[in-house]
Amino acid sequence: MKQIYILLIALLMGLSAKAESSGTCGPNLKWHLTDDGVLTISGKGEMYDYSVPYNSAPWRYFGVKRIIVGDSVTTIGEYAFSYCSSLTSITIPNSVTTIKEYAFSNCSSLTSVTIPNSVTTIGDNAFNGCNSLTSVTIPNSVTTIGGWAFNGCSSLTSVTIPNSVTTIREYTFDNCSSLTSVTIPNSVTTIGGWAFSGCGSLTSVTIPNSVTTIGGWAFSICSSLTSVTIPNSVTTIGDNAFIGCSSLTSVTIPNSVTRIGSEAFRNCIYNHRTTKTNQKYPSVNL
Repeated sequence: MKQIYILLIALLMGLSAKAESSGTCGPNLKWHLTDDGVLTISGKGEMYDYSVPYNSAPWRYFGVKRIIVGDSVTTIGEYAFSYCSSLTSITIPNSVTTIKEYAFSNCSSLTSVTIPNSVTTIGDNAFNGCNSLTSVTIPNSVTTIGGWAFNGCSSLTSVTIPNSVTTIREYTFDNCSSLTSVTIPNSVTTIGGWAFSGCGSLTSVTIPNSVTTIGGWAFSICSSLTSVTIPNSVTTIGDNAFIGCSSLTSVTIPNSVTRIGSEAFRNCIYNHRTTKTNQKYPSVNL
């Protein structure tokens, strides 16, 4: 009897899930989900913000595989597609200006995304945990990339940061363990704490002359990084900035640097090619 009761509940849940295949997701937006997992967002204007686990997006547990966002939608709401673990592709139209916090976080099957030229802001944790994401194109329209935005994207191999961005926020590319190449433009003035921490495949990085601050733990545990040249625009190297860079054999520190944080280069390989242009830093060891 108990087994029959459980089966009836499961059947009723299944029927209600199939019945709920459309609804509203913004003041002037509607959503529709087909049986084969294609979610379409249509209408005009902003999308509602959602949260996890309370007030989750209505399609969250419906096995969304593909999302088509209409070309009059202006925002991707908070947590809108978070945990859509079957999602493999997404089309974002040129009408979207903001991708909000956690919008695609933990979409573990998402392999690629193209962000259109209309987007100016990528929110905190927007693609956090998208561990199948291999490539992403960030256009020059983007001025703000939130903290943790691509944290844990362990399949991401390369990224080009556009010259519209001035700050690389905390944890932005933290634990992107397959990242081998990164281009930092001359517009960037600050590399935040933990920005590239744990990027164990990163072999080299060029820090442009615009950067004044390298935050604490910024390149920590980048175990494949062999050399780095710090430009003469930099005044501050934060605590533990390069700690655990076990392959780092050469570093150049310019006269402009007025502060090197505690253990900034701890557990790096000592090599006589280390260049200290200003000998007032006797505590710097590789």
